[in-house]
Amino acid sequence: MFCPNCGTKNEDEALFCGNCGTRLVIDVPQETPVQESVEEEPEVTPVQENVSAEPEETPVQESVPVQPQQVFGQQPVQQAQFTGQVSGQQPANKKTARFPKGIIAIVAAGVAVIAAIIIFVCVGKNVTDYKKTAKQYVKAVAECEWNDAYSLINLPDGEFLTKEAFINVHADATGEKVEKMVADDIVSTYSKMPGNKAVKVGYITDSGMQYNDVYLTVANKHYMLFFKKYKVSAENLVVKDVTIKVPKGLTLYINDVIVGDGYKSDASKNGNSSSDEYVIPYLFNGKNNIKVTGEFIEDYTTQLYAAYDEDTFTVGAYNAKYVNSKLEELKTQARTDVDTIINAVQAKKDYSAITDRVCKEEKKNIESVYKNIYDSYNDKYKTVSDLKISKFTASIADTSFRVDSDDGCPMIKVSIKLGYTYKIQYSGSDKANEKNNSNNSAYIYYKYEDGKWNINSMYLGFGFY
Repeated sequence: MFCPNCGTKNEDEALFCGNCGTRLVIDVPQETPVQESVEEEPEVTPVQENVSAEPEETPVQESVPVQPQQVFGQQPVQQAQFTGQVSGQQPANKKTARFPKGIIAIVAAGVAVIAAIIIFVCVGKNVTDYKKTAKQYVKAVAECEWNDAYSLINLPDGEFLTKEAFINVHADATGEKVEKMVADDIVSTYSKMPGNKAVKVGYITDSGMQYNDVYLTVANKHYMLFFKKYKVSAENLVVKDVTIKVPKGLTLYINDVIVGDGYKSDASKNGNSSSDEYVIPYLFNGKNNIKVTGEFIEDYTTQLYAAYDEDTFTVGAYNAKYVNSKLEELKTQARTDVDTIINAVQAKKDYSAITDRVCKEEKKNIESVYKNIYDSYNDKYKTVSDLKISKFTASIADTSFRVDSDDGCPMIKVSIKLGYTYKIQYSGSDKANEKNNSNNSAYIYYKYEDGKWNINSMYLGFGFY
């Protein structure tokens, strides 16, 4: 039979619609008038009161008692309408029990929250597993995955702790594939300190079984609010306060990073040292590239193996070699300076004629040397003339970078083989004699100050007899 409310087909013996719950059978005895049947329903108004609304030609009193087939087959919609008019409300529906949508939403939200908490805890524990971090670091270094390895280290702020420097320290890494890794806690003085862990990582490569001790420290105490995130400690990877000494006036680079004056020691800043001392707060434990450059020297490169805190490394003056072209220029300048001196002497000019070629702090000493040459040439008891340079050979034996201990300016010695000729006529003599000193040894020390090489000291060996 079909439901009079929704039209759904139901079993013939069904009392209520399986879809909407509408009552299908009205339990009314055939011999009982509709009026009595209605009275059995406490909420139904007597039929007589509602019949007046019906047309007069169809009084209810004369109607045939409703048969089940009329209700269910012939007039389903009318019956539903009639029932509704009599009762003033829809028949009681007996629907399948269902949870309100609000309760379902709350339950679903609770399940989602629980799932999120479980995922949160699992992910948090996985990310903050210090043994896993140790294995990741060892694997990355062994397989030369430098970006991964460098990112796992809890490095202090250090200008020279670059990724390139880290790669240089591990230049001997083979890049072999790592397999079968295990990590176990080890007891050490470091691991007993709060927030620290020490782990021994074992693994296999083509070269065989390998072991590495990895020290870790808490990098974030409140990672994801509730977890501690570990990183590889710099404990054994970095050394502190390494002192590097270089000749004054030269520029120092560490791992291709220029070392500024801010790293100079107090002694160096106060000028109490014959070299420039730089104190580097942090360097990687191992090989670090060192380069020393200057205006007149060839770039000097070497490797500093930093292994201990407060270690000292020295670049000696003998390590810095002058550029050959600069030496040739200085040899030429030596000849020009000698010519200037003898021309001033012959022109009977005083010391002021050459002061622009002399170091500021050495003017008195050079003035004394010049005066000796001048007095010997311009002696009142003899007449000297026609002084000429017949031979001049300049050489620089020591091409190492030399620094004056007082002001840190570079110095260099030019050795000279000097030959010269002149004429001399003594008082009371009517003839001038020609003289030739063909192999006289001389030298000039030059210091670089105020952007040029000046005479710091000299011996030219001029004598007129």
